[in-house]
Amino acid sequence: MDAVLANFPEGVISFRRGAIRTANIAFCRLFGRTRSQLIGRSAEAVLSDLAFAPADIAALLSDTQGQADDIDLVRMAAGRPPQDLRIRRFTIDGEGGGTLRALAFIDETSWRATQRATEVLVEELLRADRQAALGEMAMALAHEINQPLGAIVNFAGAARRSLTGRAVRAGELDEVLINIGSEAARAGDVVKSLRSFLKGAPQPSTDACVNAAVKVVLGFAEPAMREQCIDFRLNLAPDLPTVQGDQIILQQIILNLVTNAIQAMGTQPLGHRHLDIRTTREGRSKVRVDVRDTGIGLPAELGERIFEPFITTKVNGSGLGLSIARTLAQRLGGSIEAAAEGAEGSRFTIRLPCRGGDEVADA
Repeated sequence: MDAVLANFPEGVISFRRGAIRTANIAFCRLFGRTRSQLIGRSAEAVLSDLAFAPADIAALLSDTQGQADDIDLVRMAAGRPPQDLRIRRFTIDGEGGGTLRALAFIDETSWRATQRATEVLVEELLRADRQAALGEMAMALAHEINQPLGAIVNFAGAARRSLTGRAVRAGELDEVLINIGSEAARAGDVVKSLRSFLKGAPQPSTDACVNAAVKVVLGFAEPAMREQCIDFRLNLAPDLPTVQGDQIILQQIILNLVTNAIQAMGTQPLGHRHLDIRTTREGRSKVRVDVRDTGIGLPAELGERIFEPFITTKVNGSGLGLSIARTLAQRLGGSIEAAAEGAEGSRFTIRLPCRGGDEVADA
């Protein structure tokens, strides 16, 4: 039996009627004992001398049916660090047909220390990821909230000009004040929607209307397009099915692309600034939105990198708008693609899964 157990990597002792019959080299090395200190002695006494707790000894030596064969425990020996052990219980057919009970001791102290260190590292990485998400939230909110705040400033300026140098009729400023209130409400909606998005909360399973979102976005962007003398063509497919998602998120996706197009045409000569927005149904499963402009175009070397954070072709661009738009579209189950449009200009295509042909159509 000693010959069989001698080369086992685990420390093994066997015993019959409580007395130790064999002990291999690995066991002696693991616990700092010699064979002469072990053979013939009571297994209970040896385990007690090795600083195993009484409850652990009882579990190891128990022959109760249903007792787990593998036992994990921590050995606390005086003057030594805690030792993580996995102990396997089994039986061996002995001489003369007798049966020996055996214990195999596996020292997992180093492995478990590595595992704990790994768990700590993973927790630190998760904490760093949460901090990065907070930074992303701050940047996204700063970028997105700038649009309704800018609109509020423009409407307030229009109201101030209306009040300068002439009498104002009752109700003349109603529309401007309503627009200011709407933009302030939209700013609040942007904060709530993006906060929910960045937290990873599931988006509401509601019907979002693509055509309605385009119309709202053009209302937001109309002052900037008028100021920059941009003419636009709008081609909305009738009876367009709804898509599943948050209407505010959908508006933000389209608004980011329209804002990007307006900024891209800022340096083009007057008369060469055209914006074309088209919605269509693509097959039975998708709704498509194309936003075309005649701006500075897309450098061929950028390719898909145009959607990476902080990548921009504009001098004062933040490089966040397109990245946020694609991430939001993907959150709704869709996609955004970019392509050069002739010698100048670009086309951005949004594809979103629709509810199906039997759903209620857009307004």
